[in-house]
Amino acid sequence: MSAFVFRTSFAAILLASAAPVWAQEPTGDAPAAIPVPVNGAERYTPADFTRFAPRTALDMVEKVPGFLIVTGTNGGDRGLGQATENVLINGERIASKTTDARTALSRITATQVAYIDIVDGASLSVPGLTGQVANVVLVAGAGATGGFKTTIRWQPEWRPRIEDNWLNGEISTTGKLDGTQVTLSLKNEANRSGHWGPERRFDGDGNLLFVRDEFGAYDGDRPRLSAALARTTANGNKWNFNAGGQLQLLREQVTGTSVQPVFGRVTEEFRFTEDEYNFDIGGDYEMGLGKGRLKLISLYRFEHSPFVDSFIVDRENDGRKGERFSQTADESESILRGEYSWRTGSGTDWQVALEGAYNTLDVDAEFAVLQPNDSFLPVPFGGERTKVEEKRGEASLTWGRALAPNLTAQLNLAAEYSELSSSGPDGATRRFVRPKGKFALAWKVGSKTTINWFVQRRVDQLNFFDFASSVDVANGQGNGGNGQLVPPVVNRTELEWVQDMGKWGNASVAFAYGYAQDLVDQIPLSATTEGRGNLPPAHLYRVTTKGTLLLDPLGWKGARINADVTWRRNRVRDPLTDQWRDQSFGQEYIADLSLRHDVPGTNFAWGGGYFDERFSPGLRLDAIEKEYTVGPFVTAFVEHKNVAGFTVKLSYRNLAGMKDGFDRIVYVDRRDGPIAFSESRQRKFGQYFQLTVTGTL
Repeated sequence: MSAFVFRTSFAAILLASAAPVWAQEPTGDAPAAIPVPVNGAERYTPADFTRFAPRTALDMVEKVPGFLIVTGTNGGDRGLGQATENVLINGERIASKTTDARTALSRITATQVAYIDIVDGASLSVPGLTGQVANVVLVAGAGATGGFKTTIRWQPEWRPRIEDNWLNGEISTTGKLDGTQVTLSLKNEANRSGHWGPERRFDGDGNLLFVRDEFGAYDGDRPRLSAALARTTANGNKWNFNAGGQLQLLREQVTGTSVQPVFGRVTEEFRFTEDEYNFDIGGDYEMGLGKGRLKLISLYRFEHSPFVDSFIVDRENDGRKGERFSQTADESESILRGEYSWRTGSGTDWQVALEGAYNTLDVDAEFAVLQPNDSFLPVPFGGERTKVEEKRGEASLTWGRALAPNLTAQLNLAAEYSELSSSGPDGATRRFVRPKGKFALAWKVGSKTTINWFVQRRVDQLNFFDFASSVDVANGQGNGGNGQLVPPVVNRTELEWVQDMGKWGNASVAFAYGYAQDLVDQIPLSATTEGRGNLPPAHLYRVTTKGTLLLDPLGWKGARINADVTWRRNRVRDPLTDQWRDQSFGQEYIADLSLRHDVPGTNFAWGGGYFDERFSPGLRLDAIEKEYTVGPFVTAFVEHKNVAGFTVKLSYRNLAGMKDGFDRIVYVDRRDGPIAFSESRQRKFGQYFQLTVTGTL
């Protein structure tokens, strides 16, 4: 089988976003009407961002020196749990699984922002937050007058040999109707990407067998329509309602041609299609109760996602052969959560929270083989139907207070109950009770130095699809379902040093260690099958440094360099050899550097970026796979901040000619035995242009 993989590589798809931009050191004083910062917050007002001509709150937060937005955690987990994104709006978390911090900020116009505080998470009364947190405070009564404000973002791309992407963007409008804040949004996350190049096949002794010329194209449209309503009543009670629906239309095609010694001319084609729809509806209500505030949150989400993989080989001397794997998955999630928060006279913050969730996954799958008449005949493979259900409850108590004028602490104690059942292979009903929690400190060592530290016991969630069997027709591999999976537990600690360098910018470095139990990786399920399963205890290491260097003191007015560099190792016991190795496809390092120069006295800015990352190999029982990139991803851009009232940015991307790489070694039986064959490919995707147009109306 060919080494086609339908996991689209990083460089083929994920490099569609604009290079990050970074801010100047704040220059203005807060207006008299703005309250004095508390909890050691570092405050930024709209005047501090004037030179950037920001259109949205996102433009402003992205330009705070040394601050990086963390998003996406809750959206990937079932349930709501505690806050995980490091952005608050008016002091409150974004309690939504379909609207992350970046999306929410992009729908707030810059004129609606009163100020932004960067504060230590442990000093807040929001459970779960540590490290630097941005609290975006809106102008009182924003949107009450002046009608609706509309934000627009359009981001087309033009790539060589690939269909032009004209449909990526979003339009949203927000305003008040009779005291109710209304937000409507239409967004399409569209991608048109691809790559091409040779793949070389070698025999077990390393001799070249043949070269396959390959071309891959990956298209996707994800249109989503959403609405949100929010209102604060005369007595101070608050309610929010949100709903949305989305289509996800994905198409992938990889073709390869080669001349092989026995079969002559060979054409191979892999196709993937998915036509998903999903919708969600949720809301929350907050009211005063006794000496505190009670907040009730509910959410329902449903997703219907059918996909089809097919792989067909047409050999000149051996005819056509092929396989098809199709799967239809229905996922649903129902959540009810209650939070009661209060503050005592001693300045101590308390919160009690209860959450219940019911989650389901229903999978129908089929494996079929191509027949001489070009039809597909289903073949039993033991994983045609799998249903997974989870009933989960969580209770937590959070305490937080200042231990000294420069030292704040937050303690969270929690427990999770889960009843998990599966009808797939080795399916059973099992129950788990797992304690968890977190203790965090924020210590202001000096006026410009902060040390953040936490220790945490975290219960991770299982991927329900690991309970179901699947077939990778492109690579001739299969995964058996595993109904005996156990949720991983990670005991970790992190120490972070944050330094305000004044006119030079801001920098931080963090060291983290985790002791993990039951991490999920590829394991033997029997003497002849494999799938996802739990590993013995593992050790997780991470070092992260980030910061912004302002170049004004060197005489380069308006210029800055931003850096975000992370090194990590997840050391696990190999289930086949019992030797220590890195976790499959774990990120080993990432280096993200950028330069931005806002030319003083003009509406022009220019700059560039450098991005590189590496992942550890993925290990199956009979194969070792390594996905990688050849060379860094380098960009350059020019920007004008007022083109008919819009900000227009043109980027020239992949200047260094990064390529996508994939190597695979396949063994005769297990990977502690002889090699059957190996494959190595490098696909280029060329230089291309990206235009970003943003504005408000």
